[in-house]
Amino acid sequence: MVLNLSPISSPTVAIKSDRAIAIAYGFVCHTLFTVGVGTMIVAMFFGMSCSFGHVPAHWSVLCNALLLAQFPFLHSLLLSPFGAAILNRLAPAVIASRMATTTYAIVASVQVLLLFALWTPSGVVWWRAVGAGFWFIVCFYAGAWLLLLKAIWDAGLALQTGFLGWWAVANSRTPQYPLMPATGLFRIVRQPIYVAFALTLWTVPTWTPDQIAVALTLTAYCLVGPLLKERRFRQRFGRTFLAYATQVPYWLPWPRPVSNRNDLSIYGAAADWWGGTTRWLRTLHNLVPTRFAFFDQVVGDWQGKAVLDLGCGGGFMAAALKERGARVTGVDPSESAIAAARRHAEANDLEIDYLVGRGERLPFGNGVYDIVVCVDVLEHVKDLNRVIAEIRRVLNPHGLLLFDTINRTWIASFLMVTIGENIIRLLPRGAHDPALFIRPQELARNLEVAGFDVGRFVGMGPCGLNRRFDFVFRLLATTAVQYLGAARAKR
Repeated sequence: MVLNLSPISSPTVAIKSDRAIAIAYGFVCHTLFTVGVGTMIVAMFFGMSCSFGHVPAHWSVLCNALLLAQFPFLHSLLLSPFGAAILNRLAPAVIASRMATTTYAIVASVQVLLLFALWTPSGVVWWRAVGAGFWFIVCFYAGAWLLLLKAIWDAGLALQTGFLGWWAVANSRTPQYPLMPATGLFRIVRQPIYVAFALTLWTVPTWTPDQIAVALTLTAYCLVGPLLKERRFRQRFGRTFLAYATQVPYWLPWPRPVSNRNDLSIYGAAADWWGGTTRWLRTLHNLVPTRFAFFDQVVGDWQGKAVLDLGCGGGFMAAALKERGARVTGVDPSESAIAAARRHAEANDLEIDYLVGRGERLPFGNGVYDIVVCVDVLEHVKDLNRVIAEIRRVLNPHGLLLFDTINRTWIASFLMVTIGENIIRLLPRGAHDPALFIRPQELARNLEVAGFDVGRFVGMGPCGLNRRFDFVFRLLATTAVQYLGAARAKR
């Protein structure tokens, strides 16, 4: 951006006095910026143990606390409407609004200089790197500063360093603010400047009580301060920023935000349900034996039972039900999943009726099924009570509902979404919405209201890996993550 700005035009184009003031402000701005950043680099390199502050010991803690507090407080205040009014008084009125970025950079540089130059060291050094470890940490420290420079460049070097304001006035024009940053490091996180700055605080080769105080305070600001910045971005860029925020995480590069949670299109997009080439489909298949380890205990003999596999997908459970002698119907809203299930049934001479349909409105009469099997479904439906009511309707008197689902706990959200979807990618990203997970007591209450006698719930979870390094599952004593259950319809 700096390179693309036009050079200063001839004296006849701009008012000479304004240009002279702007150039003077620019000189002050960049001098203070350079000195302030240089002082910060050196002071933190020595763990805040070397500085010019010499306040008596009984006052030094208070003075250091005030120096530390003034930076985040004033830094954020000047970005508010009230702060903008203050900045406008720090330059001649005729150019004040155009000089805002420069005056802001001047104030911020003075703040940095005050904090790191006037800090009164405690005199205590906890740890100092030596030998090869020293150079190793120094490389990390330098890397953190280079990362900060890259983030500043991506955000707009002219804007971040105060160049934009005084250069615009010197050219007698309005500052051309850059577009919302969304390239470079801003593709990875929304706040790379704050992240990089926090890294500089924690990669120093010398650690003292002074450094830990500075690192903790300024890191906290780096976590909270950007929220104010994002509020301004929402006001200025509107939907552009909101769309960007749904795709890029706030502070850490993972987990990446997913704009479409509970994305049921993944089941329709799955092309190879039975070929064994897709890991998450193999995982779904591996759940089948564990489900039957519980369901077989409840049912006993499946032979001749009319069974509806609700949300059958590609037919994993339906095929296993047919092998147990049941008369099986499979229903799923995904046409492609039903097509895959039909191809598998035809290829293996399995007489299974597969239909496209939804749990909210089942295409069957009343009381036509002995058993409804509903696995990997309840945590995906938007109207749980409607689905339960439909299940009750199609079950005959004393008919049986067998199900599994996911508990709405922090550990379930962490394991299923953060780990399962975002880190190890065991499941497609966006497959689940933790808000739709169901606590066992809630599900039991809903089933009772719908006319069911609720049986026991049993936990389920991974117990190891097979030869393809896919998870295999077993019944567990805890229902904190996944659980199975059974409920019988009342007359």
